Amino acid sequence: MTVDLEPAKLLKLHSLTKEVGQLCLRHLKAHVDAMAPLFRPRRILGDHIDSSSKEAVPAADRNLADLQELYTRVAVNPFDLRPELRAPLESITTQFQFDEWEYTHATETDRGWQSTHVTTPLTWVISYSTSYSLATIRSVATGSGQRDVDAVRAFVLRACLMHELFAKIPTLASLLEGLRYKMEVRRSPQLGELPLITVSAPFRTFRPPDQLVALATGLAGGTSFAEVLDVDSVRNLGDPLRDETIEILSRYKLES
Repeated sequence: MTVDLEPAKLLKLHSLTKEVGQLCLRHLKAHVDAMAPLFRPRRILGDHIDSSSKEAVPAADRNLADLQELYTRVAVNPFDLRPELRAPLESITTQFQFDEWEYTHATETDRGWQSTHVTTPLTWVISYSTSYSLATIRSVATGSGQRDVDAVRAFVLRACLMHELFAKIPTLASLLEGLRYKMEVRRSPQLGELPLITVSAPFRTFRPPDQLVALATGLAGGTSFAEVLDVDSVRNLGDPLRDETIEILSRYKLES
């Protein structure tokens, strides 16, 4: 979205974005909670997850090996964890946490370049609930936060599990797309190769020009900024099912 933004309009867009973000997240949480049985880790790992009941999964051994390979690749750097997983893994409940996606942007100011912490209010990292948020694990990984080894391991393992679940059951992404939410795999520079599953609302957000970002962060007295809603993406939102159906109708050349 390319628009000329004044500070007053930017402030209004921030308020609008926050409200739309809360609406979209509320709907997303309701959808994912309803789909919770589909997110059970035992669907791909079976008896390799600790449980009082048996659940045979034909590809469980292969899936555990893939999970172990991924965990080994990401555990040591930057998390300094032992790379081995011991089966059966602890039971993991289908309760979820949603953290706004974040990235760092170098903003040019009158005083030189400033590192700005930017959040995307309509894109969330989805994971199984842990005691660490995305912001907390980033601070721990960069050495600026207090480290709890068990909490770090829990976050990393659950992120790997969520990634493997989507990789092994691609219909999960299709279901979210049917609900207008887009799934992607992303990586954060502070977290090495750890794959994070993000889910985005059907509307876009954008970061204004650097001078406005610098002005906004300066007025707020910090170095954090949140992207704002691209209003045109709301107005121009299409309906894939309708579009495909119209295409079918056009081939039949029906006369009104």
